[in-house]
Amino acid sequence: MTDQEWYALVKAGEDAGWKRVWEDVVEPESTSLRSAEMMKRYSLTAGDLMGMLYEDMLGRRKIDLYRGEGSFQGWLRAYVRGYVLNADPNKHGEISLEGAAAAGAEDGAAAALDIPQQDLGLARNEIWSMTHLCFRDLWNQDPERALVLILKTRFHLTSEETKEMLEVSSVGNVDQLFSRAVKFMRQDYARRDKNGY
Repeated sequence: MTDQEWYALVKAGEDAGWKRVWEDVVEPESTSLRSAEMMKRYSLTAGDLMGMLYEDMLGRRKIDLYRGEGSFQGWLRAYVRGYVLNADPNKHGEISLEGAAAAGAEDGAAAALDIPQQDLGLARNEIWSMTHLCFRDLWNQDPERALVLILKTRFHLTSEETKEMLEVSSVGNVDQLFSRAVKFMRQDYARRDKNGY
């Protein structure tokens, strides 16, 4: 099924089109690492997302905003992700993805849907995962350097304490092991980031 065929089914309210919306858009987004935790925190279910999407697409005719640029699935998923990001009860009042009149616009034209470009929770998870992978690489290459790194950064031991614990010959050697471990982690992080993990 092409995007245009899928779009036509969804616009007509056909079950086949909406079944695919559930399977390819709503369910995957609601179980994704970036959305599942927020949905749980804000008591939002996949059914809620589906209801909001259905209401926006057919009830408010948002479906007409799709111009065939990019994938239809990605376009719908951006809406669903927007519902999750805007579910924070600490935000003012009722959340509307329709947008409000552009601030200061003379013609009062509606502002474009502004979906946040960065999810800080997801970014933290990605950094944490990447750090673990790099530390594993360091451990596989040189366990002693890995131990020095973890003792000095995680347990905040001094070079003298680390020297005594690991029975390293001198404080200077501890500092050298530490600086090489940090250098390795930086290089490995850059390599993994460039290659997509």
